[in-house]
This record gives sequence, structure tokens and C-alpha cells, in this order.
Amino acid sequence: METAIANNPNTEINWQQIQSLVNTINHVLIGLIGIYTTLLAKSLNFQDTALHMFLTIIGIHVLGAEALMSHYPYNPLTNRLSHRNKCRYHAVLQMIGGSMALLGVVGKIRSTEVHFATWHGKIGLSAAFMCFSSLCGGFLNYFQPKFIHKIYTKAEVKYRHNFFGMITFSLGIATILLGYFTQFFFKYVDESITPAFVLATALMYVITIISPLQSFRNKLKHRKKFIN
Repeated sequence: METAIANNPNTEINWQQIQSLVNTINHVLIGLIGIYTTLLAKSLNFQDTALHMFLTIIGIHVLGAEALMSHYPYNPLTNRLSHRNKCRYHAVLQMIGGSMALLGVVGKIRSTEVHFATWHGKIGLSAAFMCFSSLCGGFLNYFQPKFIHKIYTKAEVKYRHNFFGMITFSLGIATILLGYFTQFFFKYVDESITPAFVLATALMYVITIISPLQSFRNKLKHRKKFIN
């Protein structure tokens, strides 16, 4: 299919336009959820669960998603950046987003007596653990690459970073989806629009994860060459 598209200039242009449109839709979905939850949290004075919601959704749904899209060729926010600057953009968003999400989790744990009694809490704990691990690995790889490369090859580091990043993001989005069905969300958001939130987040996830999956496939092939 890719060969056929490459051999037909008109088809290639149409395919690029489609990808650009899908990317724009994704930015809109990310922005709408981010703006709505920010306004909701602000109306509740960023207290307790409202702050937890704000920090985790902005950290994962907004900054985390944008970080994963940083290397996408049709991303209008990064398509003019060099590869090195895209990596920096990705790292900064991941560090800020991951830190916000972890702060949201820690704050929620400190403000409640009963922990991890729901699927939202249990999967959220797994997401937090993966987020913390990914941040630590990202810090080491970004600031001390020579140390990391003494243990793993560059191909192995890129493969693991890609793989665990996707797992972390997937767990975070799963936690957010479950969060739409918590007592807090039902209390302050009309139940009739909950399906719209679920659909927007699910669609955002599918669009966002495509590029990391393609990158993972390429890194997996590259890794196998070194293993073999």
C-alpha cells in the first residue's frame, strides 16, 4: 500500500492531507478535554479530587499525548523542528506531564483514607509506578547517556523507551477513562455527556498511539539485527 501511494503523486498528496486532518482533530480533542477539566477544577478551587483530576488529565491526556506526537511528521507544532529539537520537546513535555501526574496521584493518596478499592485506583497505581519508572529512565538516558549505553546498546535503549512509554501512556488513559465513571465525575458532570468524554479520549488514544506503534515496529526490527 505504501509503495502504491509513493508511486502516485495525487494519492500521496491526498494521504498527507488526511493525516494532517486527523492530526488536527487529535489536537482539538486534546485541547477540549484539557480546557473543560481545567475550568471544572477551577470552579471547584482546585481542591482535593478536583486538583487530582486536573494534574493527571493535563499531565497524561494533554502533555503526555502531545509528547508522543512530537515526532509525527504532520504535527504542525513540531514539523519544522530538527530531530534533536523534537527529542528535547518530547523530553520536556514528558518530564512536566509525568511530574504533574505523579503529584496528582500522591495528593489523592494523602487526602483519602481508603486507597485502591476501585479499578480506577488500581490501574492508576500501576500507571503511577510505570510513570515514575519511565521518568527515572528518561532522566538517566537524557542526562547520562554514556552510563546507560554501558549497560544497553542504543538500539536496546530506544526499543525499551518506546515500549515502556506506550505501556505507561496506555495505563494512564485507561485510568482516565475509568475516572469518567467515578462518583466525583457523576457529581459534577452531566451523565448524558459522559459518553462524549469517553469517545473523545478513546479516539485521541487511537490516533496518538499510531505513530509510537510504527516507531516501535521499526525499533524492533533494528533491535533484532543487533541480537542476530
